[in-house]
Amino acid sequence: MNFDELVYMTKTMYENTIHPIVLTDSKLNICWANADSVKRFPSLSLPDGIKELISGYEYNEIIDLLKTGRTFLAKKLSEPFNQVSIRIIPILDKSDMIGCQIIFRYDSFGESTFPDSRREDVVAAFSNEYKIPLTVIFSTLGLMARRSEADGDEVSKSYLRLITQNCYRILRLSNNLVEVSRYRSGISKLNLKTGDLTKYVLGMCEAAVILTRSVGIPLDCIVPSKEIITTFDPEKISLAFFNLLSNSCKYTREGNRIRVKLEEQDGKAVITVSDKGEGIKSDVMDHIFEPYFSYISEDQVPGAGLGLSIVRYVVTQHGGTIAVQSSEGGGTTVAFSIPIRTNDELPDYTAENSADYLADRFSSLYVEMSDVCGCPLP
Repeated sequence: MNFDELVYMTKTMYENTIHPIVLTDSKLNICWANADSVKRFPSLSLPDGIKELISGYEYNEIIDLLKTGRTFLAKKLSEPFNQVSIRIIPILDKSDMIGCQIIFRYDSFGESTFPDSRREDVVAAFSNEYKIPLTVIFSTLGLMARRSEADGDEVSKSYLRLITQNCYRILRLSNNLVEVSRYRSGISKLNLKTGDLTKYVLGMCEAAVILTRSVGIPLDCIVPSKEIITTFDPEKISLAFFNLLSNSCKYTREGNRIRVKLEEQDGKAVITVSDKGEGIKSDVMDHIFEPYFSYISEDQVPGAGLGLSIVRYVVTQHGGTIAVQSSEGGGTTVAFSIPIRTNDELPDYTAENSADYLADRFSSLYVEMSDVCGCPLP
């Protein structure tokens, strides 16, 4: 029996079973996962979702072990699945590994870390708790900023800018932690609307160019002359888009320039963000989508390593794909696509213009780019 026949047989037998069943190829890329596995572990909807679950282990060492015919037991899975262990069993054709089977085991039989309702309660509680003190801080900063402006106190204003930027960083980190937790706990939902993606992307770019120009990085935006009407979640796509722009500004160098392009290809809308920044080292390319993985230079602001993970989650939820091309010193290009489709039952979305993003001090534009482009005083 060859590997394709094994996948077909497993799919036929275990498609509707209430226990996770997963088959991968020889590089641990998922070939098939049943519905229960994706429900319990949303990352398994991604081609390399297993790598996310075992992100605490060294990937190449695992592959080398499996090639010898031995199994690998991962007990220390990443949050929120730390009460689950997985055993990776190599599938051999004579002496060659052609794939793997994944077996899951729970510390509490039949349950992952939390029941579905409990997971949502925990995430919601965290989201509410961090927003309350931040609201108080931002309100107080507004009063202090107006007093400093009236007194002409430039020293106090400089301190207020520093405090404000770090508040935005806390807000960004908290929002991103909630977004990742919702996705990995299986409770993240899309708020789909139908609208013109062309006008939507153009509005985001026109707002972003104001911030990128302030740090000396030109931004060019190329969109088609015609409308691209499709269904998408405006809030989540803007979160992904401004995360990519933030990276292009953070990993910058002299002569950097950002180029955003929207085009229609084979029934898909493709958004490309390219820059002429530092680029990504080849030895970290395999890890860039892992949550909490961050590579920075000494003079850069440290991040939580959640940005690209969130971008991939958003794109995957929309049924799209994402690809990255980069070379050290040669810049980076990230392209993601979402299928073009319409649904008359969904509400219409009227794209915001640049003034809307700039007027809202807590828009994803300011929050996601706060590390690199500064923040408006309250």
